[in-house]
Amino acid sequence: MRLSTNLESIFGGIYSCPRCHVCTFGPWPENQGFCPIFERGQTFTASAGGILHCAKAVLGKRMDYNQAFADLAFTCSACGACDSKCVIPRSINPDMGVSDMIRLIRYELVKRGFAPAGPAKKMYEAVKANGDLSGKEVGKAVKIPKAVQNDRADTLFVLEPVRTDGEAKSLEAAFNLLGKMKKKVNVLSDAGSYGSTLYDFGFWDQLPGVVENKWKAIKSHGNKKLLFFDPHTQEFVTNKYRLITDDFSPFKGLHFSELLLDAFKKGNLESKEMARIKVSYHDPCFLGRGLGIYDAPRKVLGHVNADVVEMKRNREQSLCCGSRGVGNYFENFANDAAKARLKEFKETKADVLITACAYCKDLFGEVMGTETDRVKDLTEFVNERTS
Repeated sequence: MRLSTNLESIFGGIYSCPRCHVCTFGPWPENQGFCPIFERGQTFTASAGGILHCAKAVLGKRMDYNQAFADLAFTCSACGACDSKCVIPRSINPDMGVSDMIRLIRYELVKRGFAPAGPAKKMYEAVKANGDLSGKEVGKAVKIPKAVQNDRADTLFVLEPVRTDGEAKSLEAAFNLLGKMKKKVNVLSDAGSYGSTLYDFGFWDQLPGVVENKWKAIKSHGNKKLLFFDPHTQEFVTNKYRLITDDFSPFKGLHFSELLLDAFKKGNLESKEMARIKVSYHDPCFLGRGLGIYDAPRKVLGHVNADVVEMKRNREQSLCCGSRGVGNYFENFANDAAKARLKEFKETKADVLITACAYCKDLFGEVMGTETDRVKDLTEFVNERTS
């Protein structure tokens, strides 16, 4: 969705919602729920369609923007499950999914000063003060091995700032794996975000400058393959940059899981002699539904003597961990969403839960408590089981 879009211009998509609930359930015959806020609330209001109907009430002058609406809109984790089912928005505009419409609603709320208490409010204040969101620059948070970094390499490793110790640990494992593969990369990182979080949480006024600067930095390295670690960054650069900057040009991009799979196929990475282990793989929303990458992580796990036991909701029907639900329409929503997913994991009887997203890994680890070592990023798990 282009940043110039406003609610009035997409009224057709909003008014076309028939309250059919297709945005809350997976396909027949299982009809498994996959909308985290609907799972929690079990009311139409607490669903993607419900948020659109609130926007419809605003457009019809039957309701004003208010704090309760902000709490609801920010509690939605924008996981994209509804995008995979509801075809109405894309029939009107191919670049507009239901989750994009919800992000636009957040923008309208942020413009008016409405943001929920907690994480989103802190983001709001940080963006007002700095014009961007930042973290620790890679290189300061994680040591980049000299054997890996090469400015002349044909691959540009595009990295977001490091937010947490858990993310730093996963990224350190990724650099170790690059060393094992003898793969040279040109590392691109600084203290600024690539814009995915700004887009998700309604800070659209800051986006043009962020995107222009980041795309300029990427292009300054020449025509290289782009390697991504964070699915949110990869999905945003791949699918949204073309709608924001006029200077965009197509590129070849790989997620780190795809690089690992290619290394195993070519014999550049070898597994250790270790006992087979049962694992379950959680599909991150933006890696799976956003980028369509489902098979690579599973095939990688097969190369390190791991048997993948699927949770009942997987691949396109994967249940979101809830980490991007930062509103407080439901108290402790993110933790409760993660608990629901972890319940499915424990039902598999697998030993370890693997994911490929720092947001998922950190929240799962927090909720697991004393069993946090049963949650691992794909890079950590593969690094432990390769030589």
